[in-house]
Amino acid sequence: MKPPPLSLAVVLVSCLLHNTGASGAPEPGVQARRFHSIFSFGSSYSDTGNFVLQSAGFPSVPFNNSPYGETFFRRPTGRPSDGRLIIDFIAEALELPLLPPFLSKEAPQNFSEGANFAIVGGTALDAGFFLRHNSGSVPPSRSSLRAQIAWFRMLLRGQTPVCNSTVECREHLAGSLFVVGEFGLTDYCYILSGGKSIQEAKAFVPDVVQAIIRGVERLVEDGARYVVVTGTPPMGCVPMALAKYGVAGNATEYDRRTGCLRRLNGLSQYHNWMLQETVRRMRGKYPETTIVYADYHKPVARLIRRPGKLGFAEDLLRACCGGGGRYNYNPEGAACGLPGATTCSDPSTHLFWDGVHFTEAANKFIADGWLNGVYAHPSILSLAQ
Repeated sequence: MKPPPLSLAVVLVSCLLHNTGASGAPEPGVQARRFHSIFSFGSSYSDTGNFVLQSAGFPSVPFNNSPYGETFFRRPTGRPSDGRLIIDFIAEALELPLLPPFLSKEAPQNFSEGANFAIVGGTALDAGFFLRHNSGSVPPSRSSLRAQIAWFRMLLRGQTPVCNSTVECREHLAGSLFVVGEFGLTDYCYILSGGKSIQEAKAFVPDVVQAIIRGVERLVEDGARYVVVTGTPPMGCVPMALAKYGVAGNATEYDRRTGCLRRLNGLSQYHNWMLQETVRRMRGKYPETTIVYADYHKPVARLIRRPGKLGFAEDLLRACCGGGGRYNYNPEGAACGLPGATTCSDPSTHLFWDGVHFTEAANKFIADGWLNGVYAHPSILSLAQ
């Protein structure tokens, strides 16, 4: 598989670039019905190594450099964080192995208990959509949800398939958990980078949501019976967006309580509202499939509003690892993982790791809320009962 050109890798990275919540483990005495596999789709927030594997040979890809991975793995694993991602905590709670990236060349690679198709730069919309709408930057063709589902189908029918017949595959998939991740934020990043205003970007929300839903429908038609569909994080709170779109001296652009950009958060909230409403309608269309909506916005907003009470530092809009500035995000000078960047002494007190992605501590906080139903309906753990 041919890696993307270096310039594209840089664009992708810059565009995307203590927990006291409820425990992720089942309550004592509850007998969990274990899923035997998990299949994950998404963008950099869920990528366990696909982008690094696809970009092999490009030393400027920071996710393969220290200090990425330092908290849990003690080494870089291709995950855009200091440790585990939300999908890792979900796998652990369901007593399953951490998901191997689909592009892994390690042999023998066992995908019988699941695989991760998420990749940095992952979008709901295909590259052709951006070309047709004159977007200034276009994602790689092998990163969209449609492309990730094509990888999934390749796995089912490959040389070492996880199932050997149509009946066997449907039975296998019926006992699997599907997680369709945080599509949307990257789509809007590309749209805005193409010169569209935030108001113009809102006009694309129905297209993005419909692309997510079409992807979910393809998985259901393939045999998925348990699907988690996640919203998108508050875009206006991401240090990368604050550094790129912030307007110094214009207080009206910022939320007074959080310091986040109001209009960008309005874009992600509109996306999440439309996605949640569409998921509700899907439940009626597919009564034999359990579809969970997992909220990304509320847990992040709660952390930002009440950091001290939840065991985090007060200034949660400042990245732990970065190259300086108000938000410690400076991809032009020193992005995290590249020479010149500095790292905070305690990532567990920070929300953002590198100015785009979350720390392991934040990922655990969000995952716990999804597992136990604080930020997901129904709870993910209830599916395993």
